[in-house]
Amino acid sequence: MYFLKYVATRFEDVKAVVLPGESEEDFDPHAHRHIPKPTTYSETMMHMLKGCLGAGLLAMPNAFSRMGIIYGTIGMVLIGIFATYCIQVLVHAQYLLCKRKRRGYMAYNKSMRVAVQDGPVCMRGLEGFFANGVDFFLLFWQVGICAIYFVFVAENVKQVMDFYGHSMTVRMLIIYCYPPLLLLSLIKDLKLLTPFSTISNFAVMLGLYLVFFYLIEDDAEIDDSKLQMKGIKEIPVFIGITLFALEAVGVILALEYNMEKPRDFTGLCGLFSVAMFIIITIYVTLGIFGYLKYGNKCEGSITLNLPQNQKKAQVAKLTFTLALFLSYPLQNFVAWQIVWRKSRKKFRESIRPLADYVIRILIATIPFGMAVLAPNLEAFMGLLGAFCLTFAAIVFPALMEMLVYWPKKYGFCYYKLFKDLLIILFGIVACCSGVYTSALEMLAGPKH
Repeated sequence: MYFLKYVATRFEDVKAVVLPGESEEDFDPHAHRHIPKPTTYSETMMHMLKGCLGAGLLAMPNAFSRMGIIYGTIGMVLIGIFATYCIQVLVHAQYLLCKRKRRGYMAYNKSMRVAVQDGPVCMRGLEGFFANGVDFFLLFWQVGICAIYFVFVAENVKQVMDFYGHSMTVRMLIIYCYPPLLLLSLIKDLKLLTPFSTISNFAVMLGLYLVFFYLIEDDAEIDDSKLQMKGIKEIPVFIGITLFALEAVGVILALEYNMEKPRDFTGLCGLFSVAMFIIITIYVTLGIFGYLKYGNKCEGSITLNLPQNQKKAQVAKLTFTLALFLSYPLQNFVAWQIVWRKSRKKFRESIRPLADYVIRILIATIPFGMAVLAPNLEAFMGLLGAFCLTFAAIVFPALMEMLVYWPKKYGFCYYKLFKDLLIILFGIVACCSGVYTSALEMLAGPKH
């Protein structure tokens, strides 16, 4: 049910009713949000945990196989803290913009537009560019997730079919998955998709239980090779996979928006920080145990390492396959919503229904084409995390904060300005290096 609420509120601005004589300093955007059914602290926490325990979680052993146990753990913790801080920067910057404009809430792209308009004079003609940039990276992120779902489903089904003597390539399975997923993507009523989401959640819970069963059934063996990093070139892909697993900036902002007490979301001991601590702990645990179990043979999803000849392992693979298969139309709906919101007014009223279906088919077909061209799961995750999330969850939040504090609110010796510039620089470097190394792995071709 949360996904329906997320889609309904993702693209709306909440306008505040300002009381007479109320100054900007006295104005509290949180008090002027009017959410029909806000979520409690515990409900938001459950949504947060559920939203981050998916395909990215299953890639953690592969990520640790690149960095080793020591560097992988340190890297995961540092990236987790850094990513958490950047999202908190974004939420706080949006809060300050809402106070300035006296609104209860502004969507991410709208916030970026307003921040650029209030920033240096030399940037004020670029507000459309940066606002569209936010939508572009969020759209590419959603389309990329759909492509990853294609690859994940195909690779896991392939292993089960291989055991029963039905050999088929990953690409052919992706092609067979396309028609049913395309039909599901044409469903317009989200209420019809709600049962699919419920089944998907139960499948994820069952699959995680079965995966951990295999990881802890034998005694772990630690040797020096598992403590060492494979090479410097693995760092960008590790960062990309970790960001893919940790960050879902659109969902996180929607959770903060829908909270009953949004002030409890941020802060050192706020809900987001506590949730990220739990998530990072789970990721590190799965990463370490998965790497100890399968070593350098860790696949892009830990389900691909499970024994092919055991029924419990086959059930684990098929439950995660079912979960992501049923989640595909929901993820695809978000991508369609971004495109349709920006393009619907360009079509005449008479042809809008036809244009709607054409866009839905196009949005469902693009990730299919991406998956067929490069069915390499871990490289796909690294590319998506490096390209989209370094900008959407690192560069843009720092840029927005820098513009919000323009021109004389940067603190002692302009420390906030230099801090944001360093964050932006890190994000750009991580993006370029991560995209390059992940693209090389994708061009190397599929493993199967």
